Amino acid sequence: MIRGLGGLTARLLVALAVFLVAGEVLARVLDVVDRLNGYQRILYTRGPSLDLPYRLRPGVEITLLGAPVRVNRLGFRGPEITPAPAPGVHRVLVLGDSVVFGQGLEEEETVSGVLAVRLNAGGAGRYELINAGVPGYDAVAEARLLETVGVAVRPEIVIVGTSLNDYDVAPMYSPTGVLMNKALDQRAGTLADRSEFLALLRWLYASWRGQLWNQLMARLGPPGPPPPPQTGLQRLVQEMHLGFYHAPVPAYWDRLRGAYADLGRIAERHRLSLLVAIFPERYQVGLAEPDLTPQQRLLGACREAGLHCLDLQPAFAAAGGELFADAQHPNARGHMVAAEAIAEALLSSGPPRAEHAVGPASGGEQTAAQLLEPGEDRHADARAAERRPAEAVVKDQPAERQGLRHRELDGRER
Repeated sequence: MIRGLGGLTARLLVALAVFLVAGEVLARVLDVVDRLNGYQRILYTRGPSLDLPYRLRPGVEITLLGAPVRVNRLGFRGPEITPAPAPGVHRVLVLGDSVVFGQGLEEEETVSGVLAVRLNAGGAGRYELINAGVPGYDAVAEARLLETVGVAVRPEIVIVGTSLNDYDVAPMYSPTGVLMNKALDQRAGTLADRSEFLALLRWLYASWRGQLWNQLMARLGPPGPPPPPQTGLQRLVQEMHLGFYHAPVPAYWDRLRGAYADLGRIAERHRLSLLVAIFPERYQVGLAEPDLTPQQRLLGACREAGLHCLDLQPAFAAAGGELFADAQHPNARGHMVAAEAIAEALLSSGPPRAEHAVGPASGGEQTAAQLLEPGEDRHADARAAERRPAEAVVKDQPAERQGLRHRELDGRER
């Protein structure tokens, strides 16, 4: 009997090994990952560290979500640029995630594209805009990108487009080139991350549970007026993000605050004008009394780090109409509203000078988007705890903290 069980176990192990090997070979030969993944692996290349896990791959030209995307030789979305700006040109670097990148939008429709037109028409000189947005980035990755690559192209002004889920850690770049969402203390990866077949099995399981991006989008419904907060993807986004800002997980919140402090130090060291522009989400626009706790906390973090911040929610609320393609991403009109507000803040400060930061609107008037000066307590209930280093690691992190980032296979959660 024991021999029989041993033989059965051996046969099962052999069958399992054959199944895994055959599945791995077929997954790679048939290119299943790239056929099903919403973001092709060709768009990304490995980054230098866990805090800057990946970058856009230089020289790539693809169609992404129906829009053409080109990456220049320096790894930024858009046309080729020189390593340094031409004489007399104000170079502006715009950092951010998929919102700044312009998910589903043409280059000229993104906040960078619209802002270039608006600034150059403002009579304050010649401006060159660089779209440094990368889908999935968090505040730490944005700070590291500025430090390692951004300052090398010699910008005069840096705009950090902040999304409300920038507290969440950016995906890791797996050995197979797939972006995977991992907790802070699990980003080093495992042997299983080297298998495309196991990734496929995980995605199939997620599909069975209805958690893939396209399934969430289907529940949200077609674009149109903001749906009730209890429906689909918007409800998921709203609950996750408002839940976090009402009760921040210390390691993740402190990590974001550390990134803001790093941005301030980098800007000061290189004499850059730096402005943080906070994008709202769909459920915060079109309501008489939206929950703006996320903006209050982020403005508090800006104030603590001595950064100049622009809350874009008032500009979106004043614009009215449909401004979002989904729960988080502004559409072309939303990007235009954001660019107009940012341009107003920049041009109101007078001609840019690298030795000082962007100031408030001239004459003390409040613009449609609220510009927060360092030390100004516009939101009294925005609280700031003692900052911890950006490298803080969390263990035994509850599942509730997960923000919407990249989900394996079907592309992204952003």
